[in-house]
Amino acid sequence: MFLSQLLVNLRHRPARRDLSDRYELHRTLLRAFPADLPAEERVLFRVEQAQKKPCVTILVQSQTLPDWADAKQLSDPRYLCNAPAVRGVEPQFSKEQRLPFRLQANPTVKRDGKRHAIYADDELTRWLQRKGEANGFVVDALDVRSVKLGKLHGKGRKQTWHVVQYDGILQIRELAAFSNGLRNGIGSAKAFGCGLLSVPYPG
Repeated sequence: MFLSQLLVNLRHRPARRDLSDRYELHRTLLRAFPADLPAEERVLFRVEQAQKKPCVTILVQSQTLPDWADAKQLSDPRYLCNAPAVRGVEPQFSKEQRLPFRLQANPTVKRDGKRHAIYADDELTRWLQRKGEANGFVVDALDVRSVKLGKLHGKGRKQTWHVVQYDGILQIRELAAFSNGLRNGIGSAKAFGCGLLSVPYPG
């Protein structure tokens, strides 16, 4: 598995456009990968909240090694503040291990065949606990802080996703399910910056 860190330049107009439209950002990031990615490949990413302007950090996780130098737009030296940082990781965890984590997610509930955003704090906590159970880990509500980041937009604001960031401590209960959750992401809107579960990797 590969983790990439991109520092996107807010002073560059195409970069600002991508950051304001998750559909376009997804298309831009995928240009670093072959068009014929394996069917099981899931490219996940997360836009971190800006700490020091003019750069915004994007974390990208993939099973395939990206070629950022060959990606149109990203190869423009003005798009990024620094060269992309890429490293390979081999997830090696143990049952009952406790790990700090971060997850930006699109918590929803399905009613009448449609997805509806979840807003209430207690329901957001229960959503994370349900997803944890399905993905081989547990969280204690006292160990988790959730921040409502608001709405993301795509396709010229025709698409919207309500996003919440969870930070806290998880405990692994089932290794295979946990590894699957890491590879494939948690929840919906994975193609648009949600679902990447980040934990520390050795090395």
